[in-house]
Amino acid sequence: MDSKIITIKEAITDLLHDGEVLYLGGFLQHEPYAAVHEIIRQKKKGLTVSKCAGMIALDQLIGAGCVDKVISTYIWNPLPKPAHALRRCIEKGIPHKIEMEEYSILSLTLAYFAGALDLPFVAAKTLLGSDFPQHSSFLGENKMKIIESPFNGEKVCLIPPLKHDLGIIHVQRADSFGNAQTWGIMGDSKYGINSCSKVIICAEEIVSTEVIKRDPNRTIIPGFKVNAVVKEPWGGHPSYISGYYDIDWRHFSFYDKATQTLDGFENYLREWVYGVKDRNEYINKIGKDKLDELRPKSWNSNPVDYGYCSKFQGDYLL
Repeated sequence: MDSKIITIKEAITDLLHDGEVLYLGGFLQHEPYAAVHEIIRQKKKGLTVSKCAGMIALDQLIGAGCVDKVISTYIWNPLPKPAHALRRCIEKGIPHKIEMEEYSILSLTLAYFAGALDLPFVAAKTLLGSDFPQHSSFLGENKMKIIESPFNGEKVCLIPPLKHDLGIIHVQRADSFGNAQTWGIMGDSKYGINSCSKVIICAEEIVSTEVIKRDPNRTIIPGFKVNAVVKEPWGGHPSYISGYYDIDWRHFSFYDKATQTLDGFENYLREWVYGVKDRNEYINKIGKDKLDELRPKSWNSNPVDYGYCSKFQGDYLL
């Protein structure tokens, strides 16, 4: 196999096109901020963005005018504070109006699950006590339906699949072919990234395939489904990546104050997105001392023995 390692600029240029349906991975961690900033720098337009846990990465895409439609459960600043660009968009149509499809966390994860497994729907009891099934935006009749079970007559909620043109996630490590591994809180990410026709993997580090093979249960997507691999240390900042760095609460607080006004939001983009050409310039701008404060102490999990069985036992089956 050939190496799939390219730059984030090349990956976004080649694989993300205006008007496509984009899945952004990450549930509190694994958020691909480096990729989001490159999308904004390239001024992609007309995107439908699907993200289960919508934090300020999605707020930035909306405020930058890249998004026409959103599929999510919430969009906020986890301090907690409002996502100010989203509020301006919904309340005042700035920079333009968007359509939004809202799910619960479980129901959206099940929609990704159905998309990853190419299922026609998933039947669940979730949302039966809510009005989610009665309210839809651009998905209309294709959002969900309530039916009676053909087996016992109980009411069930049918959640159809969500599929995406492109998915992007930031992981702890991957090999050069795209076999990607994560640990820590996962949320919807495994199913979401596998529901995509094209995939960009951003990783803190690139390791050998032998390292991947020694711990296969951590692999969330196989390399044959991945189109591009990007080595992007600190690419999930200001969110966190388990084992690599903690969440930068000070930056989330700074973002909240800086983006309360439209001028402030545009100044933030000029300084932190348009004003840096890549992630290296971004982390240099933050500074080594602040980054060192976010580095965690080592806390290793216990190793397990998978057991290497080399002798072929097939003859005994004859």
